[in-house]
Amino acid sequence: MSFVLTKKQREALGLLKQPAKYTLLYGGSRSGKSFIIIASIFARALRVPDSRHLCVRFAFNHAKQSLWNDTIPKVIKLCFPDLKFSTNKSDWFIELSNGSQIWLGGLDDKERTEKVLGNEYSTIFINEASQVSYQSYSILLTRLAQKTELVNRIYCDCNPPSTQHWTYKLFIQHVNPD
Repeated sequence: MSFVLTKKQREALGLLKQPAKYTLLYGGSRSGKSFIIIASIFARALRVPDSRHLCVRFAFNHAKQSLWNDTIPKVIKLCFPDLKFSTNKSDWFIELSNGSQIWLGGLDDKERTEKVLGNEYSTIFINEASQVSYQSYSILLTRLAQKTELVNRIYCDCNPPSTQHWTYKLFIQHVNPD
């Protein structure tokens, strides 16, 4: 990498390298949570050809604005400057030269949701998970099923959640939110 990670970002990267299948990063805005997760997803996609990865938010327009137009280009520029890839803006995915794909999705439109849920993924990233319902999270889990040499992983990030939110119950208290 051609930049220096903060102490908290190094800690977050360490968490993403753990064998846990489910990982939540939470912290203040602009702390680099999404950047670290997206960089990890690109590294996973580059490691295993033909793997598929999903980055999703509740609102597709927010996913385009924050991830597609901001975080992903920064990750490519800083972490993978020589990366060869193509973009598909009709289905909203990036295809790497090894055949791996990184898809973008939103859960606010039934047709778009069905399109991304029609695939199986090696990695699912729920950005701003505090805006996503537990029911949507549970449905996304069913798509974390691609058979590759990667361990299937789900990453979530959010600002510190309320103690009543499913992310707090699941990831902090380790109880079933239902």
